Amino acid sequence: MMTMMKKKNDIQNIWDKLELNITQDFNKLRLESCLPLNCYLAILNSTNTRCFELEIGNSKAKSFQKKFRGVEIYLIEINPSKKSIFIYLLDTDLNEVFDLFIEDLLKNIEGLTDGEKAFKVIQNQFGKWGKLFAKIKGELLSKERQRGLYGELTFLNTLLNRSNDFVKTISSWTGPDGSNQDFSNGLTAVEVKSSKATKPTVNIASELQLDWTILDNLYLHVIHLDELNKGPDTLKKMIEVIKQRVEKHPNLLRLFEEKLDLVGIPFGEEKHYNEVGFIIRSQRAYEVQNGFPVLINKTINNEAIHNVKYQIDLTALEPFETELESVISKMI
Repeated sequence: MMTMMKKKNDIQNIWDKLELNITQDFNKLRLESCLPLNCYLAILNSTNTRCFELEIGNSKAKSFQKKFRGVEIYLIEINPSKKSIFIYLLDTDLNEVFDLFIEDLLKNIEGLTDGEKAFKVIQNQFGKWGKLFAKIKGELLSKERQRGLYGELTFLNTLLNRSNDFVKTISSWTGPDGSNQDFSNGLTAVEVKSSKATKPTVNIASELQLDWTILDNLYLHVIHLDELNKGPDTLKKMIEVIKQRVEKHPNLLRLFEEKLDLVGIPFGEEKHYNEVGFIIRSQRAYEVQNGFPVLINKTINNEAIHNVKYQIDLTALEPFETELESVISKMI
């Protein structure tokens, strides 16, 4: 271990000193400003991974693990009487943000003398910083995508309420896997569209999305939503409801989490979607069939035209409206 820094912490200077010392694979430097706590900055030279360590002594805690975008946090037992919290930065593009993160943690534990108490204090900062890391990477879903996903999960939860086969139902959510429609069961498919309650149109993403000619049954399910800041029914809550419903089936829970990852919400990241609540104003289902106002390959009649995006006026769909229950019965 390198000698102790005697001046007020300058995070970047410490990293520079560590990077100059490549005599060991794992170099670390103690932060004197944290005394009597034992805190270190370290670099794993083989991967150039930056790390912050906080010793918490012989803590009663047996395990701790947390991940957010670019960062992983672990409780590691060094020996029978010594445990440490390690915070690793895995994404070098976030070096500057990581420095701010560490500076914030150091500020919050300043003056503390007990490592375990210090760990409890810094835990309170993880949620705030996890969200900030995700935002900086541009990886939080847009509000429009949150609304759309809330609608899909609302329909999925409705299917789970009616179904006796959870595996079949979770597997029918095929949108995350790249299917043209959000849900499919054999040759029956459902495209779910979520729209603000005041908006009389829905957006169609391609000429394949509502191509009914290759299916036995295709339905358009439209959910009109109002949004309420800090409302109770958030995307986070909907995800938790579905997870609780399948939690007794580990493989099924894993499948659901994998699908969430595909749509942009990795494991544990649903906590960032707790600010906007949704209120369902209406739900309507339409059968897509001959005469339905759609653009498909057959009507475009030009093999050179692809990725056609367009809007449908919902007031024109009244002749095609069908009972939602009949759609559900075809899907379960």
